[in-house]
Amino acid sequence: MNSTIDKDEIKIVLAMHGSPPTDFPGDEMAFFYGVHLQVEHDPYCVDAETKKRANDIEHKMKNWPRTAENDPYYTSGIEIGKNIEKVTGVKTFVGFNEFCNPTIQDALLEAIKLKPKKILVTTTMVTPGGEHQEKDIPEAVDEIAQKYPEIEITYVWPYDIPAVAKFIGNHLMKNVT
Repeated sequence: MNSTIDKDEIKIVLAMHGSPPTDFPGDEMAFFYGVHLQVEHDPYCVDAETKKRANDIEHKMKNWPRTAENDPYYTSGIEIGKNIEKVTGVKTFVGFNEFCNPTIQDALLEAIKLKPKKILVTTTMVTPGGEHQEKDIPEAVDEIAQKYPEIEITYVWPYDIPAVAKFIGNHLMKNVT
């Protein structure tokens, strides 16, 4: 961290992937995924009414009540965010790439309300090669950074692979008797 910036002037955003809740209606989930896959292959293959229905389902899914039972990924992401805040002493916000709210952009905007000089963005997705950490998250960060040029918003990724291996190796070796 830059020694001229006080911790109170820094905020952190943890960018999580997101997952659908397990108790979301299956027929709506199937419809949503079907449209999502079609649009991914050909953005013009789906009519406006179908896109609207899929968008309505996505909105419903993102706002579905989350619990440890129906979305352990969501609740563990929130828990990781709280623990990052404890470890760093820096206010931490959690945002999700897809399937649930708040979005990464929403988390960034919440952080911006506190008028920081700097926002550090990171993710739990530690390995290179994923579209979310290499494309989607940087695009979300850039979208907000362009609107707030007075705030330094830095995506702190990728991770040092040897450090990730050391973390995993140490975790494994704790279980050797």
